[in-house]
Amino acid sequence: MSPELVETKLAWSEQTLSLAEVCQRLSHWDENTLLPNPHLEPPVSIEKRGRAGRASVSIILAERPSLSVIVTRRSQNIRFAGQICFPGGRRNPEDSSLMATALRETYEEIGLEREALSYLGCLGTYYTQTGYILSPQVFLAAPDVSLKADPSEVAEIYWLPLAELQRKHHYRLLRRSDRQANFQFVGAGVQIGGPTVSLIMHLLRCISP
Repeated sequence: MSPELVETKLAWSEQTLSLAEVCQRLSHWDENTLLPNPHLEPPVSIEKRGRAGRASVSIILAERPSLSVIVTRRSQNIRFAGQICFPGGRRNPEDSSLMATALRETYEEIGLEREALSYLGCLGTYYTQTGYILSPQVFLAAPDVSLKADPSEVAEIYWLPLAELQRKHHYRLLRRSDRQANFQFVGAGVQIGGPTVSLIMHLLRCISP
């Protein structure tokens, strides 16, 4: 992938954003927006899309004092052990909506009650290579919100400053073959790849001026 094409994938501004600006820009997006895959890899097939399971994640913002986002490191006892991701998981039959899925999983993983969160919007729909349709739900939490990790699912919880996520020099493209190269974020003490870095890139694009 050429440097010029990489730059088009990092399509956001690095300028400081206020909470009011972020909330206003998120209001323009909804779950019907199809989010493209920023990685250079074969597209998810029509067959795989047709049998994809529904899942939802929570992108939780808070002013601490600058705008920051919660991510977690997955426990060594579960699938994708050790990876950095947003709280979330598969939709259960009893979930009334994908937002309800995100809220339930958030409470199960990091002990955050739905009453502690204000809903800001949904970025759209994202198909993963592992056979899921992800719905990224965005919420706002108070700066002093209390978190408690469930050790069976979450090894660590991190608050990542939005300003650090915006810095384009933290993103690198790892070439895996002639047909595949994947973005990674390396900064703020973590390394993030896969669908999570894709959703971070889309969040930054959605809120960028």
